[in-house]
Amino acid sequence: MSVVWLSSGLVACGGSGGSSSNGGNHQGQASSSVIAVASSVALSSSSAAATTSQITSSAVASAKNPTPDLTADPALPLKGSPAYNDAKEAVRFLAQATFGATAKDVQRVISLGKSGWLEEQFNKPQTKHLALLDKRFTEIGLVVQPEKDDNEEGYLRDLQRSDIWWEVALWGDDQLRQRIAYSLSQILVISNVSDVLYNDTRGIANYQDILAQHAFGNYRDLLKAVTLNPMMGEYLSMIRNEKADTTRNIRPDENYAREIMQLFSIGLVQLNLDGSIKLDAQNNPIPTYDQTTVKELARVFTGWNMATINEWWEWTESGASEILPMKPFNNYHDFNAKVLFGNQTIAADKTPEQDIDAALDILFSHANVAPFISKQLIQRLVTSNPSPGYVSRVASVFNNNGKNVKGDMKAVIKAILLDDEAQNGYKTAPNTFGKLREPILKTAHLWRAFKGTGTPSQLKGESVTGKRVRFYGSGRLMGQRPFGSPSVFNFYRPDYQHPGEIKNSNLNSPEFQIHTESMIMSQVSTLSNATFWRDTPHDWLEPTIDGLWDAFSPRLHLDRERELTNNPAELLDHLNLLLMAGQMSQSMYDVILNHLNANKVDPTWGPEGQTWQRDTMIYEALFLVLASPEYAAQR
Repeated sequence: MSVVWLSSGLVACGGSGGSSSNGGNHQGQASSSVIAVASSVALSSSSAAATTSQITSSAVASAKNPTPDLTADPALPLKGSPAYNDAKEAVRFLAQATFGATAKDVQRVISLGKSGWLEEQFNKPQTKHLALLDKRFTEIGLVVQPEKDDNEEGYLRDLQRSDIWWEVALWGDDQLRQRIAYSLSQILVISNVSDVLYNDTRGIANYQDILAQHAFGNYRDLLKAVTLNPMMGEYLSMIRNEKADTTRNIRPDENYAREIMQLFSIGLVQLNLDGSIKLDAQNNPIPTYDQTTVKELARVFTGWNMATINEWWEWTESGASEILPMKPFNNYHDFNAKVLFGNQTIAADKTPEQDIDAALDILFSHANVAPFISKQLIQRLVTSNPSPGYVSRVASVFNNNGKNVKGDMKAVIKAILLDDEAQNGYKTAPNTFGKLREPILKTAHLWRAFKGTGTPSQLKGESVTGKRVRFYGSGRLMGQRPFGSPSVFNFYRPDYQHPGEIKNSNLNSPEFQIHTESMIMSQVSTLSNATFWRDTPHDWLEPTIDGLWDAFSPRLHLDRERELTNNPAELLDHLNLLLMAGQMSQSMYDVILNHLNANKVDPTWGPEGQTWQRDTMIYEALFLVLASPEYAAQR
């Protein structure tokens, strides 16, 4: 496998695709000629700056599983046609607002316009992960709410949670809501990588629902919902946080107090509205808080525990413990006055919830919240290096939606996605605009763009339906797994700068923090296997505990693409539009087209042979695009 580092830090890998991290052989692996072409594509590519409550049984019964839409796709506009530029802009917009463009969504954006599409998405009903998960538990014969101490099926349960996450991301109608929730999950982080949340499967699904519920609400309300959520309470040790007791050498836990400031609201240093750092007279960054404020805020968060227990040191938890918001225990709460930031006092004798509300109001009123959160949302959706003007415009809307409301997420989302820089930055600032595609988004894009169905395997004796998705190994194979970050600091930091040209240019490149050489090779090998696999089921794989194979293996439905194989240029134009918004460089285009023209369908072959040739042409073209450094940059 060859690895080519471009000046921008992007990496292109070409690999045989003959084996994956899962092991085993399969049909249709990438040929040596395709590997050679992939290397040429990498070398010829122009470098790019890389930039709840507890639900009821009726809710479970009414939960509708998202399923793949296999109806015929509309024909996308051909290159040179009047609607082609509109289609390109729609694909770019959908890359920012969804888990990847589909032909149907492209036509919807063209039809409604971007603002109209956003309004339609704002009105889509929320797809509830927890309801779908409980329904899945029932379908496969698991107790929906086991006693936590009796839960010996944590791995099996978490497999189902992961399946649901992927199914909603790939096939859910509320794409914008779920994409925003995914972005929020990388700011307000919890993770089950450690043992702390390993068996809290329903709790994590509910946490996802909370993020999605508030994705179109108000950020202040989201902060409170997250603060009182038992998953966050466990993850950052706010649960059973006691007031000071010097006789027992007890001090309030400072973990959540520190992270809600550093990561969830105001950051470490004071910011201007445009996200730039404020400096003191000695040109040093001005801190937003000191250790005294951490200690004072830690006292605010004392006295909270699981909602289902009656005694502070009661450890037996019910299945609802991970769902219901935490409740206060007055005997363990500090009722004395607290002073935040040196001059903002929370009066004594307030209830635990009043203390939290007062503290959150103080944090939310801080001038840093708008630029700190706005910039991170821009980075997650649009570009790693937004201009100061872009950040300022969005932060201004965060501060005031036009109706004197701060934190209106709908207004912020519109400000981010409809800003001129989001729509035209690739033209006006080509050297700094864009971002490295996250592994999860790259994976989902392939699945969505070509109507991929789920893992083609049987589950508990069911027939092969393709309506379930098992890709629990995405962290191992692609570097990212939903709710699987190594720490509260996410998979990468928003200000990470990749060594070399990116760092020398003082540019941020968050996703590059997990973009290691070995992970690049694993990603491209995984995408190669996903593209070329044709055998079902994968009976050479070791089945997981419920009999469903753990492999990224979407069954791609390529009827439209097969229609274009008689004209390789039209096929490549189609892939260029749907995957890259028509931004493929001429040099990359020429290399791939030359390869496709050299491997045209031979009319002397029989029907089966011609079908094989057509599929091979599509698979090879797909692989060459997906493995390219140009595709790696979302622009």
